[in-house]
Amino acid sequence: MGKISLIIGIIIGIIFSVAFPEVAQTINDAIMPTIQSISEKMINWITT
Repeated sequence: MGKISLIIGIIIGIIFSVAFPEVAQTINDAIMPTIQSISEKMINWITT
């Protein structure tokens, strides 16, 4: 079930970014630092 919702979310995200590129860019600029910090924490957690 988790994979299906993830795939649907990615598809919706792609459609949204094509339909509203300015809005998608604004959201991306707002969310990106959070995603980067989370991924860095996960990498550090996995490697240690």
